[in-house]
Amino acid sequence: MNEVTSNVICPGTQPTIRDQWYVIAFSHEVQPGRPFARKCMDEPIVLFRDPDGQVAALYDRCPHRAVPLSQGKVVNHAIECAYHGFQFDRTGRCVLIPSEQRIPRSVSTRSYPVVEQMQFVWIWMGDPAKADPALVPSYAQLGCGDQDQGSWRFEPYFMMEIKANYSLLFENLLDTSHISFLHIGGIDGGAMATTPYTISSDNLTVTLERNLARDVAVPGTAKLFSMPIGQVFSRRLRSVSFLPNLHLISNTIGFPDEPSRKPNVRLNIMPITPASRNHLYQFVVIAMSYPADVTKDMKDQLWTVFAQDKDALEAIQAGYEEFGPDLREVSVKADAAAVMARRIIARLGRASAQNGASAAPLPEPAVAPADTPPV
Repeated sequence: MNEVTSNVICPGTQPTIRDQWYVIAFSHEVQPGRPFARKCMDEPIVLFRDPDGQVAALYDRCPHRAVPLSQGKVVNHAIECAYHGFQFDRTGRCVLIPSEQRIPRSVSTRSYPVVEQMQFVWIWMGDPAKADPALVPSYAQLGCGDQDQGSWRFEPYFMMEIKANYSLLFENLLDTSHISFLHIGGIDGGAMATTPYTISSDNLTVTLERNLARDVAVPGTAKLFSMPIGQVFSRRLRSVSFLPNLHLISNTIGFPDEPSRKPNVRLNIMPITPASRNHLYQFVVIAMSYPADVTKDMKDQLWTVFAQDKDALEAIQAGYEEFGPDLREVSVKADAAAVMARRIIARLGRASAQNGASAAPLPEPAVAPADTPPV
Protein backbone atom coordinates (compact mmCIF):
# COMPACT_ATOMS: atom_id res chain seq x y z
CA MET A 1 0.00 0.00 0.00
CA ASN A 2 1.64 3.20 -1.14
CA GLU A 3 -1.18 5.66 -0.37
CA VAL A 4 -1.40 8.11 2.53
CA THR A 5 -4.94 9.32 3.12
CA SER A 6 -5.60 12.97 4.01
CA ASN A 7 -8.89 12.50 5.92
CA VAL A 8 -10.58 14.92 3.52
CA ILE A 9 -8.94 18.07 4.88
CA CYS A 10 -9.07 20.49 1.97
CA PRO A 11 -5.85 22.54 1.74
CA GLY A 12 -7.66 25.11 -0.40
CA THR A 13 -10.01 26.06 2.45
CA GLN A 14 -7.74 25.84 5.51
CA PRO A 15 -8.52 28.32 8.32
CA THR A 16 -6.25 31.19 9.30
CA ILE A 17 -4.79 31.29 12.82
CA ARG A 18 -5.02 34.76 14.33
CA ASP A 19 -2.94 34.33 17.49
CA GLN A 20 0.41 34.12 15.67
CA TRP A 21 3.09 36.48 14.42
CA TYR A 22 3.04 36.97 10.64
CA VAL A 23 5.31 39.00 8.39
CA ILE A 24 3.41 41.94 6.94
CA ALA A 25 6.36 43.65 5.18
CA PHE A 26 10.09 43.80 4.72
CA SER A 27 11.58 46.43 7.03
CA HIS A 28 12.89 48.37 4.04
CA GLU A 29 9.37 48.67 2.60
CA VAL A 30 8.26 50.88 5.50
CA GLN A 31 10.05 54.14 4.81
CA PRO A 32 10.05 57.15 7.16
CA GLY A 33 7.23 59.57 6.44
CA ARG A 34 5.44 57.26 3.96
CA PRO A 35 2.36 55.19 4.88
CA PHE A 36 2.50 51.63 3.57
CA ALA A 37 -0.63 49.57 2.90
CA ARG A 38 -1.01 45.80 2.88
CA LYS A 39 -3.71 43.27 3.77
CA CYS A 40 -3.61 40.42 6.27
CA MET A 41 -6.44 37.96 6.90
CA ASP A 42 -8.80 40.13 4.86
CA GLU A 43 -8.08 43.18 7.03
CA PRO A 44 -6.55 46.31 5.47
CA ILE A 45 -3.44 47.39 7.38
CA VAL A 46 -1.47 50.63 7.23
CA LEU A 47 2.10 50.71 8.50
CA PHE A 48 4.07 53.86 9.26
CA ARG A 49 7.39 54.76 10.86
CA ASP A 50 7.53 57.53 13.48
CA PRO A 51 10.46 59.99 13.87
CA ASP A 52 12.10 57.56 16.33
CA GLY A 53 12.14 54.85 13.64
CA GLN A 54 9.47 52.72 15.35
CA VAL A 55 6.89 50.99 13.15
CA ALA A 56 3.17 51.20 13.95
CA ALA A 57 0.30 49.22 12.42
CA LEU A 58 -3.31 50.42 12.31
CA TYR A 59 -6.54 49.31 10.66
CA ASP A 60 -6.42 51.11 7.33
CA ARG A 61 -9.69 53.00 7.58
CA CYS A 62 -10.43 56.33 9.21
CA PRO A 63 -13.35 55.83 11.62
CA HIS A 64 -14.80 59.17 10.50
CA ARG A 65 -15.69 58.42 6.86
CA ALA A 66 -13.80 55.19 6.14
CA VAL A 67 -11.13 56.76 3.93
CA PRO A 68 -7.98 54.58 3.92
CA LEU A 69 -5.43 56.13 6.25
CA SER A 70 -2.74 54.95 3.84
CA GLN A 71 -3.88 57.72 1.48
CA GLY A 72 -2.82 60.27 4.10
CA LYS A 73 0.57 61.26 5.45
CA VAL A 74 2.76 60.78 8.49
CA VAL A 75 2.88 63.82 10.80
CA ASN A 76 5.35 63.51 13.67
CA HIS A 77 4.24 60.44 15.68
CA ALA A 78 0.83 60.15 14.00
CA ILE A 79 -0.80 59.41 10.66
CA GLU A 80 -3.13 62.01 9.19
CA CYS A 81 -6.24 61.18 7.20
CA ALA A 82 -6.20 62.79 3.76
CA TYR A 83 -9.94 63.61 3.88
CA HIS A 84 -10.48 65.76 7.00
CA GLY A 85 -7.08 65.82 8.70
CA PHE A 86 -7.93 63.57 11.65
CA GLN A 87 -4.68 62.30 13.20
CA PHE A 88 -4.13 58.94 14.94
CA ASP A 89 -1.15 57.85 17.02
CA ARG A 90 0.43 54.38 17.07
CA THR A 91 -2.19 53.13 19.54
CA GLY A 92 -5.03 54.08 17.18
CA ARG A 93 -6.16 56.93 19.43
CA CYS A 94 -7.27 60.10 17.68
CA VAL A 95 -5.01 62.98 18.77
CA LEU A 96 -6.30 65.76 16.51
CA ILE A 97 -9.58 66.77 14.86
CA PRO A 98 -8.88 70.10 13.14
CA SER A 99 -12.56 71.14 13.20
CA GLU A 100 -13.11 70.23 16.86
CA GLN A 101 -11.53 71.12 20.19
CA ARG A 102 -12.93 68.09 21.98
CA ILE A 103 -12.04 64.61 20.69
CA PRO A 104 -14.74 61.98 21.38
CA ARG A 105 -13.34 58.74 22.83
CA SER A 106 -15.17 56.80 20.15
CA VAL A 107 -12.91 58.29 17.47
CA SER A 108 -10.23 55.63 17.31
CA THR A 109 -9.06 52.82 15.07
CA ARG A 110 -7.64 49.41 15.84
CA SER A 111 -3.91 49.07 16.41
CA TYR A 112 -1.90 45.87 16.04
CA PRO A 113 1.23 44.72 17.90
CA VAL A 114 4.30 44.78 15.65
CA VAL A 115 7.92 43.68 16.01
CA GLU A 116 10.87 44.23 13.67
CA GLN A 117 13.21 41.26 13.43
CA MET A 118 15.22 39.47 10.72
CA GLN A 119 14.66 42.31 8.20
CA PHE A 120 10.89 41.82 8.56
CA VAL A 121 7.98 43.60 10.19
CA TRP A 122 5.90 41.02 12.10
CA ILE A 123 2.26 41.67 13.00
CA TRP A 124 -0.05 39.99 15.52
CA MET A 125 -3.63 39.76 14.22
CA GLY A 126 -5.19 38.14 17.30
CA ASP A 127 -5.59 38.98 20.98
CA PRO A 128 -2.98 41.69 21.78
CA ALA A 129 -2.59 40.30 25.31
CA LYS A 130 -1.08 37.13 23.82
CA ALA A 131 1.41 38.94 21.56
CA ASP A 132 4.71 37.88 23.13
CA PRO A 133 7.67 39.35 21.16
CA ALA A 134 9.84 36.47 22.41
CA LEU A 135 7.92 34.18 20.05
CA VAL A 136 9.23 36.01 16.98
CA PRO A 137 12.02 33.84 15.50
CA SER A 138 15.60 35.08 15.21
CA TYR A 139 18.45 34.33 12.84
CA ALA A 140 20.21 32.39 15.58
CA GLN A 141 17.17 30.13 16.08
CA LEU A 142 17.18 29.38 12.37
CA GLY A 143 20.81 28.30 12.42
CA CYS A 144 22.53 31.26 10.81
CA GLY A 145 23.93 33.09 13.82
CA ASP A 146 23.74 36.80 14.50
CA GLN A 147 23.64 39.12 11.50
CA ASP A 148 25.73 41.66 13.41
CA GLN A 149 28.59 39.16 13.74
CA GLY A 150 29.21 39.38 10.01
CA SER A 151 29.70 35.65 9.53
CA TRP A 152 26.62 35.38 7.30
CA ARG A 153 25.30 37.45 4.45
CA PHE A 154 21.58 38.22 4.39
CA GLU A 155 19.92 39.39 1.19
CA PRO A 156 16.22 40.27 0.82
CA TYR A 157 15.10 38.83 -2.52
CA PHE A 158 11.41 39.53 -3.06
CA MET A 159 7.84 39.08 -1.92
CA MET A 160 5.62 36.99 -4.19
CA GLU A 161 1.82 37.10 -4.06
CA ILE A 162 0.07 33.83 -4.79
CA LYS A 163 -3.69 33.44 -5.20
CA ALA A 164 -3.97 30.30 -3.11
CA ASN A 165 -4.58 29.23 0.47
CA TYR A 166 -1.40 29.52 2.52
CA SER A 167 -1.58 25.83 3.49
CA LEU A 168 -0.89 24.89 -0.14
CA LEU A 169 2.48 26.66 -0.10
CA PHE A 170 3.63 24.82 3.02
CA GLU A 171 2.67 21.55 1.33
CA ASN A 172 4.53 22.56 -1.82
CA LEU A 173 7.71 23.38 0.08
CA LEU A 174 7.61 20.08 1.98
CA ASP A 175 7.26 18.20 -1.32
CA THR A 176 10.84 18.12 -2.52
CA SER A 177 10.20 15.44 -5.12
CA HIS A 178 8.53 17.95 -7.45
CA ILE A 179 11.71 19.98 -7.96
CA SER A 180 13.11 17.32 -10.29
CA PHE A 181 10.21 17.94 -12.64
CA LEU A 182 8.63 21.37 -12.21
CA HIS A 183 12.04 23.00 -11.63
CA ILE A 184 14.31 20.70 -13.65
CA GLY A 185 17.50 22.52 -14.56
CA GLY A 186 16.63 25.45 -12.31
CA ILE A 187 17.39 24.20 -8.82
CA ASP A 188 17.98 20.50 -9.50
CA GLY A 189 19.73 18.45 -12.13
CA GLY A 190 17.08 15.72 -11.90
CA ALA A 191 18.33 13.51 -9.09
CA MET A 192 16.46 14.87 -6.07
CA ALA A 193 13.17 12.99 -6.56
CA THR A 194 14.88 9.60 -6.22
CA THR A 195 17.20 10.60 -3.36
CA PRO A 196 16.44 8.90 0.00
CA TYR A 197 14.68 11.08 2.58
CA THR A 198 13.63 11.24 6.21
CA ILE A 199 10.57 12.92 7.72
CA SER A 200 9.94 14.12 11.25
CA SER A 201 7.27 16.10 13.09
CA ASP A 202 7.44 17.77 16.49
CA ASN A 203 4.62 19.96 17.80
CA LEU A 204 4.18 22.65 15.09
CA THR A 205 7.29 21.70 13.10
CA VAL A 206 7.52 19.35 10.10
CA THR A 207 10.89 18.49 8.56
CA LEU A 208 11.83 16.65 5.38
CA GLU A 209 15.48 15.97 4.60
CA ARG A 210 17.19 14.52 1.52
CA ASN A 211 20.90 13.77 1.18
CA LEU A 212 22.39 13.67 -2.30
CA ALA A 213 25.85 12.09 -1.99
CA ARG A 214 27.23 13.17 -5.37
CA ASP A 215 25.98 15.39 -8.16
CA VAL A 216 27.40 17.58 -10.92
CA ALA A 217 26.46 21.26 -11.19
CA VAL A 218 24.28 22.13 -14.17
CA PRO A 219 23.90 25.82 -15.14
CA GLY A 220 20.95 26.35 -12.79
CA THR A 221 22.50 24.79 -9.68
CA ALA A 222 25.87 26.36 -10.49
CA LYS A 223 24.30 29.82 -10.44
CA LEU A 224 22.18 29.05 -7.38
CA PHE A 225 25.08 27.83 -5.26
CA SER A 226 27.83 30.06 -6.72
CA MET A 227 30.06 27.35 -8.19
CA PRO A 228 31.31 26.52 -11.69
CA ILE A 229 29.34 24.37 -14.11
CA GLY A 230 30.55 20.79 -13.81
CA GLN A 231 31.54 21.12 -10.13
CA VAL A 232 31.13 17.84 -8.26
CA PHE A 233 29.19 18.43 -5.04
CA SER A 234 27.08 16.79 -2.35
CA ARG A 235 23.83 18.33 -1.18
CA ARG A 236 21.93 18.06 2.07
CA LEU A 237 18.49 19.55 1.48
CA ARG A 238 16.46 20.25 4.61
CA SER A 239 12.94 21.66 4.29
CA VAL A 240 11.32 22.75 7.56
CA SER A 241 7.84 24.20 8.18
CA PHE A 242 7.37 26.19 11.38
CA LEU A 243 3.60 26.25 11.21
CA PRO A 244 1.65 28.32 10.49
CA ASN A 245 3.88 31.25 9.56
CA LEU A 246 7.43 30.38 8.44
CA HIS A 247 9.32 27.97 6.21
CA LEU A 248 13.07 27.36 6.02
CA ILE A 249 14.96 25.58 3.26
CA SER A 250 18.57 24.75 4.05
CA ASN A 251 21.05 23.58 1.43
CA THR A 252 24.43 22.38 2.72
CA ILE A 253 26.79 21.99 -0.21
CA GLY A 254 29.84 19.78 0.29
CA PHE A 255 32.73 19.05 -2.03
CA PRO A 256 33.53 15.29 -2.07
CA ASP A 257 36.71 15.71 -4.10
CA GLU A 258 37.98 18.41 -1.71
CA PRO A 259 37.52 16.88 1.75
CA SER A 260 39.28 19.73 3.55
CA ARG A 261 37.02 22.37 2.02
CA LYS A 262 34.38 23.86 4.32
CA PRO A 263 30.75 23.27 3.17
CA ASN A 264 28.71 26.17 1.83
CA VAL A 265 25.36 26.68 3.54
CA ARG A 266 22.51 28.57 1.89
CA LEU A 267 19.20 29.20 3.65
CA ASN A 268 15.91 30.31 2.13
CA ILE A 269 14.11 32.11 4.98
CA MET A 270 10.48 32.36 3.87
CA PRO A 271 7.71 33.78 6.05
CA ILE A 272 4.27 32.85 4.70
CA THR A 273 1.34 35.15 5.44
CA PRO A 274 -2.36 34.70 4.60
CA ALA A 275 -3.63 37.88 2.98
CA SER A 276 -7.04 36.20 2.80
CA ARG A 277 -8.49 32.70 2.59
CA ASN A 278 -7.22 32.23 -0.97
CA HIS A 279 -4.39 34.75 -1.24
CA LEU A 280 -0.92 34.60 0.38
CA TYR A 281 2.36 36.46 0.58
CA GLN A 282 5.67 34.59 0.34
CA PHE A 283 8.62 36.65 1.58
CA VAL A 284 12.14 35.53 0.71
CA VAL A 285 15.45 36.36 2.39
CA ILE A 286 18.53 34.36 1.41
CA ALA A 287 21.25 33.75 4.01
CA MET A 288 24.68 32.50 2.91
CA SER A 289 27.59 31.30 5.03
CA TYR A 290 30.03 31.96 2.19
CA PRO A 291 31.01 35.06 0.21
CA ALA A 292 29.06 35.48 -3.03
CA ASP A 293 27.97 38.41 -5.15
CA VAL A 294 24.16 38.47 -5.33
CA THR A 295 23.24 39.67 -8.80
CA LYS A 296 19.94 40.61 -10.37
CA ASP A 297 20.31 37.53 -12.55
CA MET A 298 20.41 35.32 -9.44
CA LYS A 299 17.27 36.93 -8.03
CA ASP A 300 15.53 36.62 -11.40
CA GLN A 301 16.42 32.92 -11.53
CA LEU A 302 14.82 32.25 -8.15
CA TRP A 303 11.79 34.37 -9.07
CA THR A 304 11.33 32.20 -12.18
CA VAL A 305 11.49 29.02 -10.08
CA PHE A 306 9.01 30.33 -7.52
CA ALA A 307 6.73 31.59 -10.28
CA GLN A 308 6.49 27.99 -11.49
CA ASP A 309 5.21 27.03 -8.03
CA LYS A 310 2.86 30.01 -8.09
CA ASP A 311 1.30 28.85 -11.37
CA ALA A 312 0.85 25.31 -10.04
CA LEU A 313 -0.67 26.40 -6.72
CA GLU A 314 -3.04 28.88 -8.32
CA ALA A 315 -4.23 26.13 -10.67
CA ILE A 316 -4.80 23.80 -7.70
CA GLN A 317 -6.69 26.51 -5.81
CA ALA A 318 -8.80 27.22 -8.89
CA GLY A 319 -9.73 23.53 -9.00
CA TYR A 320 -10.98 23.64 -5.41
CA GLU A 321 -12.90 26.84 -6.17
CA GLU A 322 -14.55 25.25 -9.22
CA PHE A 323 -15.15 21.69 -8.05
CA GLY A 324 -15.45 22.14 -4.28
CA PRO A 325 -13.38 21.08 -1.26
CA ASP A 326 -14.16 17.36 -1.74
CA LEU A 327 -12.15 17.20 -4.96
CA ARG A 328 -10.58 13.73 -4.92
CA GLU A 329 -6.85 13.40 -4.52
CA VAL A 330 -4.48 10.49 -3.88
CA SER A 331 -1.32 10.86 -1.76
CA VAL A 332 1.78 8.65 -1.73
CA LYS A 333 4.57 8.16 0.82
CA ALA A 334 6.54 11.11 -0.54
CA ASP A 335 3.57 13.32 0.42
CA ALA A 336 3.68 12.34 4.11
CA ALA A 337 5.35 15.57 5.26
CA ALA A 338 2.86 17.70 3.36
CA VAL A 339 -0.06 15.76 4.83
CA MET A 340 1.42 16.22 8.32
CA ALA A 341 1.49 19.99 7.78
CA ARG A 342 -2.06 19.92 6.47
CA ARG A 343 -3.29 18.16 9.59
CA ILE A 344 -1.39 20.47 11.95
CA ILE A 345 -2.90 23.57 10.35
CA ALA A 346 -6.37 22.01 10.55
CA ARG A 347 -5.77 21.20 14.22
CA LEU A 348 -4.58 24.75 14.91
CA GLY A 349 -7.69 26.05 13.19
CA ARG A 350 -9.95 23.99 15.41
CA ALA A 351 -8.09 25.11 18.53
CA SER A 352 -8.15 28.72 17.41
CA ALA A 353 -11.90 28.59 16.87
CA GLN A 354 -12.32 27.39 20.45
CA ASN A 355 -9.67 29.03 22.61
CA GLY A 356 -7.08 30.65 20.35
CA ALA A 357 -3.72 29.16 19.34
CA SER A 358 -0.40 30.69 20.31
CA ALA A 359 2.98 30.42 18.63
CA ALA A 360 5.51 27.84 19.76
CA PRO A 361 9.30 27.94 20.06
CA LEU A 362 11.44 26.60 17.23
CA PRO A 363 12.44 23.09 18.32
CA GLU A 364 15.07 20.89 16.75
CA PRO A 365 13.08 17.77 15.83
CA ALA A 366 14.52 14.28 15.94
CA VAL A 367 14.69 12.57 12.57
CA ALA A 368 12.24 9.71 12.04
CA PRO A 369 12.13 7.10 9.26
CA ALA A 370 10.75 8.27 5.93
CA ASP A 371 7.76 5.94 6.01
CA THR A 372 6.51 7.21 9.39
CA PRO A 373 2.76 7.73 8.88
CA PRO A 374 1.26 11.22 9.29
CA VAL A 375 -0.13 12.11 12.69
